Amino acid sequence: MAPTEVAEPALEVLKTRGSNLPAAELLTVGNVDTETLQERFMRFRKERQREHALARRSAKAVSTAGGGRDTEKLRQKFVAACLSYEGVPYKRSCEPDDPDSDAPLVLDCCALVRQAVKDLQEDFGFAISRWNQAYQFETLPVELSFEQMKPGDIVFVEGKYHAKGRVPQRHDIVHVEVFIGGETGEATVGSRWSKSSPSEGKVRGVQIHPSYKYESKNYEIVRYHFRSLDTWLQGVCRSQSYGDSVCPTTLPQGLKSVFNGDEDQEASSDHEGDNNPSVFVPNPFREAPVFYVGEGNNWKAVAQMLEARGWQRLPFEWASTHRFDLKWVECRGQHDYLRHIPGQLVNHLPNNDVITAKTRLVETLRAHEASTGERFAWAPSSYLSEKASDRLAALAEAEAASDSMWILKPSRGLGGKGIELVHGSAALRERLFPPHAEGRIANCPMEGWVVQRYVDRPLLLQGRKFDIRSYCLVARTEPHLWFFHPGYCKVALEQYDSSRCDFSDDTARFAHLTNACVQRSHPDYANRKGQHIWSLEQAEADLLATGRWQTAGTLWPKLHEEMKRVIGHLFRASSKMLERKAGYFDLLGLDFMVDENLQLHLLEVNSNPAMFFDSSPVLEELVPRLLGSSFDLVLGAQHKEGTPACAPEPLELVVDEAAGYCFGQ
Repeated sequence: MAPTEVAEPALEVLKTRGSNLPAAELLTVGNVDTETLQERFMRFRKERQREHALARRSAKAVSTAGGGRDTEKLRQKFVAACLSYEGVPYKRSCEPDDPDSDAPLVLDCCALVRQAVKDLQEDFGFAISRWNQAYQFETLPVELSFEQMKPGDIVFVEGKYHAKGRVPQRHDIVHVEVFIGGETGEATVGSRWSKSSPSEGKVRGVQIHPSYKYESKNYEIVRYHFRSLDTWLQGVCRSQSYGDSVCPTTLPQGLKSVFNGDEDQEASSDHEGDNNPSVFVPNPFREAPVFYVGEGNNWKAVAQMLEARGWQRLPFEWASTHRFDLKWVECRGQHDYLRHIPGQLVNHLPNNDVITAKTRLVETLRAHEASTGERFAWAPSSYLSEKASDRLAALAEAEAASDSMWILKPSRGLGGKGIELVHGSAALRERLFPPHAEGRIANCPMEGWVVQRYVDRPLLLQGRKFDIRSYCLVARTEPHLWFFHPGYCKVALEQYDSSRCDFSDDTARFAHLTNACVQRSHPDYANRKGQHIWSLEQAEADLLATGRWQTAGTLWPKLHEEMKRVIGHLFRASSKMLERKAGYFDLLGLDFMVDENLQLHLLEVNSNPAMFFDSSPVLEELVPRLLGSSFDLVLGAQHKEGTPACAPEPLELVVDEAAGYCFGQ
């Protein structure tokens, strides 16, 4: 069966396991062409309800799973997200000659706030669906005086419409903006005007306003409400009177379907009537289990692997359903961990960022060393730009080695974006302590950099820099069971030259950054496709041919032993923090570099390693086998009545917590 098709038998599987449910409440999959328009609407509405429920529950999951959160930094990121939409129109114009007639994005007042939260969903732990400013008002209950307002707090406007017969907003909240203070001390950013008026300084759409105070032609402003953002910053988004708090089993009284012909009112309840997870009993080990795979990261390869094993796929529109045996998605924010039923398989640990986020990895390793004395020996010197003491320490090390090179990585950067390379202590001082900077460092990402000593004498393949992408499979967490996969090499397409470190020169960027997504942007990539991915055997052959290694078959076993020690150390440093629950598993990507002295360096750990293989024959063979072998190990490890079979080559056991085994200890 092609993975783009929805498996028809999945419906029967769900009916069997949910046989005590009324027929109308059964999750339907497969062909829905026989639905009436009203049935399709109700199905759409229930899916929106599931999404809203996910948004609320994710908040609690994040707030409990990941430990403390930096609320001030998140507040700054929220303000920055709002400001990034300055100039986006309020609505699309009906005039064909108007440049806003085909605007790709429009944001009214509440949509701006909603979009900024959505952009930071993994930080907040929730996303706000299509509710208006009245809902947002209810979810931020902490009232402030104006003197207590800080950038990021919210200004709600209470007003009475002038037009007779116009239905009032709930709580009479007619508008919302985000407070930023600015030079006037009263400035806000918001989408206030639906029509531009240059003479009055009005811009249709998102604009920075000198003051939160204004006059409207459509309503009389009764009061400005100042509300603290802190509730959202703590991962809580819960209303008092909307459907997410009263939990009705039908539409709220007075709220009708659009099919009844009544005027459409506020967004419907987000409660789903079948919210009792006990009615669905997951069992990944029975015949024809059901899985959901999210779009992205070569989902078809995952679907093909599972369908070949007899699994049945749910359609994409059921992203929020809790009736599945396996859910495989790109980001952990797409999982509803609070509705997770023990036994359901989900492919990310809720707080894997303790080792996959660059900043948190540094903090996790430091905390482990402080508590145990065990030092991590496989990382370049690493410092956090958000800590003044770290910046000073980095500069001191740079001054002690004046010719050293340093790489500045955005803490949440992906795919090589935003990386800088500097040479010498003077250049590093200029970036970390700019002479005329006030407040934040110029051009520094909001979340800061991880500042690392650059491995400037790497081992080369045909004169080109490379790193090794290996994998760590966390097959279960209760108790932990981890495996190592040796992976492959990612090779730069340009010759390495340490003297060229200005990334405004694309040649330097292609020589220093081995990320596959960077190399794919090389102007000659089409003609050199596949040359950036090497197998381990190809790499060893090049080293043997050039005399840099002497004995065939002995290089990689030595390095793999070190890699397994790295994974063992990561386990010991993070195991007390990582969430534990039956059904959790993860497939992580580890990037290593080897220097000319054959010393191993861990660069980073990736939560969502790429599974695409169309660019390379090496990956075309490796990725499907990796997915299949990993999933078979997960299934065996998660079975309550058994243990996994021996890991198929090239996977190797690193951690078996039940047996008290951890490689290198």
